[in-house]
Amino acid sequence: MELSHHRAMTGAGVPASLIHVADTAITVAATIVAVGALALLFLSLGAEVVVRYLTTQGLGWPSEMPNILFPWLVMGGIVLAAQHGAHISVTLVLDFLGRGAARALLLVMQAVVAATFFYLAWIGMAVIEITGTEVYPVTGVQARWAYLSLIVGFAGVGLTALTTFARLLVAEDPLSVRAHVAEEEL
Repeated sequence: MELSHHRAMTGAGVPASLIHVADTAITVAATIVAVGALALLFLSLGAEVVVRYLTTQGLGWPSEMPNILFPWLVMGGIVLAAQHGAHISVTLVLDFLGRGAARALLLVMQAVVAATFFYLAWIGMAVIEITGTEVYPVTGVQARWAYLSLIVGFAGVGLTALTTFARLLVAEDPLSVRAHVAEEEL
């Protein structure tokens, strides 16, 4: 994937470096969130299984971990998919357009995506206020921590749309920006 990102950014200099740093930060953060949530889910549910097997009683708190951590795992994966251009897309119209028209359409699409996801993040703040009083009974963790994953994920996709917008401005071939290339994943 780095090869196609590099090809799309050649000749852009400092702006390309800043975009690359921002994308790297987003990717690292989303990876840490997703892997961390998955590891914590595995460990907590594994501990529950071991304790239940050895004592025929459960710990209790691991049953609440999926409610708290699974949204973080999902949103981390959504942001990573956006960073790698791995979301499903229909490119039929883009395939018929020239470079200039394709760039214009992609820029408009990224502006809409950024505006939509930043708006969703903003609206998510109201959801957090509503869920602030809900508490998981065993752990005592407020439900707002699970809902916070939506806000963070929406912001991550919005930031990815902004960096994609910037990449589109400097790329020689707009269709190479965030193009999913399965061969580069092997």
